[in-house]
Order: sequence, then C-alpha cells, then structure tokens
Amino acid sequence: MAEPGRVVRPAAQRAAQLEMRPPSQVPQYSYGWLMPVLGGLLALAFAFLVFKLHYTYGQAPHRIVKMAIGMVVVMFAFFRPKFAIHAWLLAMPVGEWLPSSGIPGLNGPNLLFIVLLLSWVVPRVMAGERIAVRTRIGRPLGIFAVLLLLSAVHGMLFPPGIGYEPVAMMKAVWQSVLGFSIYFIVANTVKDEREIKNLLITLAVGAILGGLIAVRQYVASGDATRIAGALGDVNDLAAYFAMMAALLIPLATVPGTFSFMRRVVLLGAAGLATMTAFMPKSRGAYMGLGLAVLYLANRISKRALVVVLVVIALSPVWAPSSVKDRVMETRADDFEMALVGDATDRLDPSSAVRLEIWGVVMKKFVRSPIIGHGYASIPHLTSEDMDRPWSAHSLYVETAGEMGLVGLAALIWLFLSCARSGRELMRVAKSPLGKRLAIGFLASTVALLVTNMFGQRLTHISIAGTYFFAAALVDRSILFAREDHAHEVKKGVPTS
Repeated sequence: MAEPGRVVRPAAQRAAQLEMRPPSQVPQYSYGWLMPVLGGLLALAFAFLVFKLHYTYGQAPHRIVKMAIGMVVVMFAFFRPKFAIHAWLLAMPVGEWLPSSGIPGLNGPNLLFIVLLLSWVVPRVMAGERIAVRTRIGRPLGIFAVLLLLSAVHGMLFPPGIGYEPVAMMKAVWQSVLGFSIYFIVANTVKDEREIKNLLITLAVGAILGGLIAVRQYVASGDATRIAGALGDVNDLAAYFAMMAALLIPLATVPGTFSFMRRVVLLGAAGLATMTAFMPKSRGAYMGLGLAVLYLANRISKRALVVVLVVIALSPVWAPSSVKDRVMETRADDFEMALVGDATDRLDPSSAVRLEIWGVVMKKFVRSPIIGHGYASIPHLTSEDMDRPWSAHSLYVETAGEMGLVGLAALIWLFLSCARSGRELMRVAKSPLGKRLAIGFLASTVALLVTNMFGQRLTHISIAGTYFFAAALVDRSILFAREDHAHEVKKGVPTS
C-alpha cells in the first residue's frame, strides 16, 4: 500500500522516463572487467599447477604440455560434443602417446567416451526419442562385448594360475569395450552424408599423424629395428595401418565427391598408411594388406586387378631387402633343416613356436570346450607345458581357449555381420561415396581377418575404435539409403 501523499507511477511510465534521460544519467552495469580478471586467475592457477607438477611431483615438461593439450581438448569436447568424435579419431592412431593423469580411470579415451555417451543419450532422453536404432552389427557386437566381460569375471572367480591379476584384466577388458562402444555412438548420432565426409577426412588426418610418428621412428632407428609407432606394439601398428590402407584407398579414389584439397589429404593418408604397414615388418600385415588390395582391385576394376597381380609377381624385384628377408624368415634354410629334421622346426623360431602354442591351447580347450578357461588365461595355460608363459598369437585360437565355443561362435557371427553390412551397403547405396565406403570397409575386414590369424589385434582399443567407427558409418549409410527409398516410394518416384 502506498504511503499518504506519495504518487505511485505505473511501471511503463517509469521505464519511459528512464529512456528519456541523457545517456550520462542512465545507470551503467558493465562487466567487461570480469573476463580479464577471470583469465588472469585461470592463468595463475595453471602456472601454479605446472609448478606443482614439475617441482613437487617430478613431472617432465613434455608430459605437462601433453596433459594441458588433453585438458583443452576435453573441455572443448564438453562444450562441443560433436567435436568429441573427431577428437576420438585423432586419438586412436596415437593411443600410447595420450596423456594420463595418474588418477585411475581419468584418461583421454575415458573422458572422450563420457562426452560421446552423454551427447548420444541425454538429448534423446530429454526429447523422449529412442536412444538406439536397430542395426545389423549392433546385436552381435553387444553380445561379444558382454561375453568378453563375462569371460573376465570367469577368470576372476576361477583364476587360471598363480599371478593372475583381476584388476589389470578388467582394465584391459574395459579398453576393449571402449573401442567397441564407438560403434553404438556413431551409428546413432551421425546426421547425414555431409557429416560422414567430414568424419572421414578427420580419420585420414589421424592416419597421417600416426604415420608420420612411425616414419620418424623408422628413420631414427634404422631399417634393422622393428618399430612400434605410437601404438606401443609392432604387430598392432602393422595391423592398424594395413586395415587403414585398405579402407582409405577406395575413398581416396572416389569420383566427384571430395574437393581437391580433401582428396589430397585422403590420397596422402592412403599412401602413408600403405607405406607404414610395411615398416614394422609383420608378415601377417603383409598378407592381410596384399589380400585386401587384391579384393579392392577386383571390385573397382579388372584392369587394376591385372596391374596388382603383376606388381605382386614382380615383388622380388622391387620389394626392399628388409621385406624380402622378413618373408624368407618364414622357413629355415636347408642347413638348419638337416640339423633338426623335425617338420615343425623347418619354420623360423617365431612360426614354429606359434604352432607349438596352438597345439597346447587346443589340448587345454578340450578340457573346457563350451566356456573356455577365462579371459587372459592362455599365458597360464601355456606355462604348464612350455618353458614360459606365451600368448596365443591368434585371435581365433585365443578366443577358443579363453571363451570356448560360445565366444568363438559370437566372434564368427560378428565378422559375418560386418561382411553382410558391407555387402548390403554396396547393394543399396546410390552415391559413389556409399559404394566406395562399402568396398573399403569390406577390404579392411579382409585385412583384419588375416592379421588376426597371427595375433590378437581385434580388441586393441585403437584398432577396435577405428574399425567399428567405420562399421558404424556403414550401418548408418544403410539407414540413410533405406530412408531415401521409403521417401521416394511415398512420393511415388520409381526406384528401379
């Protein structure tokens, strides 16, 4: 209630009088000073953090710089969730070089995964939409991931031997599941073909980054040393780039899709990936890439197939001596054969040991053929019959020994589903990009199938995270093609 004698002006009249005042009399509320102050405080906080990390905790400067870059990327990804997928693609080729905080669970891949998961789930929950669409690869991949986790639980409950470390095993399984998870996020968040193009360019840039690191190592160490690049393992590096080369070669040559500069990036990435696949001197990668290129040539052009066959036939002439020596190591020379006499020992030591390992694992497999002996049990199983613990040196033998027939059947189902998705996209795609993506994905599947015959490559986070990213693009492209077909049918446009 107004006081006696006081005139109450309406709100509109008071606002009008305020607007009529001279600018000097209008109250000013400027907060421009706040940003420099906040920036200064953040700079001081960062300087104090660097001081503490370096002088108190003994962190090297280069490690601090990598941590700072990782923090910036993660913060940017939180505010721009779509950027997280691109950050993931750039992180995969340099997996071992990613900064780690030292805090359990707080690392680059985990943080990127959290951002990606939130950007996928939260908007759909808020809008009341379906979280996931049904795809061909989704179910077998999810089942295989669950079986992998159950196999780790099996190993924890029934340790296969002394020294089995459950915590370390669960960390390894989590890294594998993390690589698989990118499929579900990308398959449900990519909007259109334009976004697919942008992601493929980022994939190529990541391959160039990883390839340059490998080339630098190769030049610094010399031809006599087998390099591991930024993936931390010689054979994983070779398998990664064999798979990447098979995927990028058809994309780099797709007609009328990418601009000149983007095509240069794709061609550079494809060429560098092909070259890098030979540097670690992995015979499995040689074979995988060779068969993948044969498949590509057969699908793209019969003339290209003839050229590839001629190039392979002339490989003893043009191939570097290190490659030829590595291939010839598969079999021992006549003098060694005369000394040992055993057919198994006619192979070089690494090949002979593989055969012996596979024989031991198959004997153990008979004891538990349905569910196997649990995750990471092969080293403990082989140490009983051999001089020391050995890995299986084959994804298929390892899966049979650790996950039994159930796991092996799930793995076969997964690879068959991937092959069927590639073939379906090749059939339904109308754009040149869709068809070349299908061909490249099938070729990378060939490379991955072959390289996993001689080692366990599938569950490496960089390989799984890249391969199933491509698988997600394939399944997403199939959904786009189906939607376009349904739209044309609805409008009455002939589709044949």
